[in-house]
Order: sequence, then structure tokens, then C-alpha cells
Amino acid sequence: MTDKFYSLLGLAVRAGKVSFGHDAAKQSIRCRKAYFMLFTSDASGRLRDEMRGLAPALTVYELDMDSHQAALHFGKRAAVMTINDANFSDAMKKSIPAAEKKEETQCL
Repeated sequence: MTDKFYSLLGLAVRAGKVSFGHDAAKQSIRCRKAYFMLFTSDASGRLRDEMRGLAPALTVYELDMDSHQAALHFGKRAAVMTINDANFSDAMKKSIPAAEKKEETQCL
């Protein structure tokens, strides 16, 4: 991921457009507020399967940091987070280099 991606993620956090953790992300998916889902590198397979099952059409990326590092950067420790704003979501997706977009997982 690029510096621009993390800058946009930080802005989204400060704007209150990110849901951190299992319960908050699940709620944003159920309320149809989530546009984009992120997992930290240490997210469990069970968590990934459960969250992808809740939102099969949602774009999913894995961050190149674990939940401890995410807590240092964003102030909250969580293995899953959702972006709850279309504009932040679009900008973040555009900031990811084409080489890394191969890592994208879309469950249909």
C-alpha cells in the first residue's frame, strides 16, 4: 500500500468514517454503510470468512501491518475495519498501485 493510501485512511479515521473491529464492522455492513473492507495481516481465517460471508460483494484488501501496528497508527486495535464513505473508498482504491490490486479479493 502507498503513503497516499495510508494518508487517506488516516483522514477517514479522523472524519469518523471507519468502523473498527468485528462488531462495528458487522453493524456497518448490516446497515449498508460499508463500501470497502480492510483486514490486518494477523486477522484470523475465521474472521475473514465470517466478514466476507456478510458482504460478498464488498471489495476487500489486506493491510501490510498487523493489528498492533494499526493501533499505533489509528488509535484503535482491530483486525478488521470498514470504510463507510463512498468518496474515501473510491480515493483509497485509486491510490493502490496496479501491482498490488492483484491482491484484491472479491467474493461473489
